[in-house]
Amino acid sequence: MRMRLLTAAIVFLAGSFLAAPGYAQDAGKPPAPSIAIVDVEKILRESLAVQSARTQIDEIASNLQKEIASEEEKLRSEEQQLQQQRAILTPEVYAERRQGLQGRAASLQQRARSLRQTLDRGMAETMQSIQLVLFEEVGKLAEEMGVNLVLPRTQIVVAFDSFDISEASLKRLNGRLSEVDMSLDREDPNKPAGR
Repeated sequence: MRMRLLTAAIVFLAGSFLAAPGYAQDAGKPPAPSIAIVDVEKILRESLAVQSARTQIDEIASNLQKEIASEEEKLRSEEQQLQQQRAILTPEVYAERRQGLQGRAASLQQRARSLRQTLDRGMAETMQSIQLVLFEEVGKLAEEMGVNLVLPRTQIVVAFDSFDISEASLKRLNGRLSEVDMSLDREDPNKPAGR
């Protein structure tokens, strides 16, 4: 909290100092700051592109969960059948079949982990892409407004709403990017992990 207050005080003092009449800008001095604030988290939360990505990820995750659950149920059923046949199977055959089921169960767990990682990675990459577009639009908006410094709201302790360009930034982002395609590269489920 103290660091934020110190940062805000430094920015305020620097702005006051540079804007003072006695210190008119010399040829080699940086321009006086013209500041705007943007709430990146809020914009990403309300962005149509992010909502589109989350909807698609939820749908993909739900379908994958159903697929995994179905395969788990099939394995449980085969396990029950094997238990019922135990009395009529030789110990070697029983052990071999049980080991086969355990191997398939381990493979299914690995596949489920891999799919979750793919979803997480896909969402992270999509969020990064959306954020890049947002920053481009914020840059263009700042230039149009004559603003030379845009700060994230999370770094500001006190600010007037007149500094906040979040709504205009969100409109521009939604206008440029309202949907994304979450066609994730799914690994081959039969392919061993790590290759």
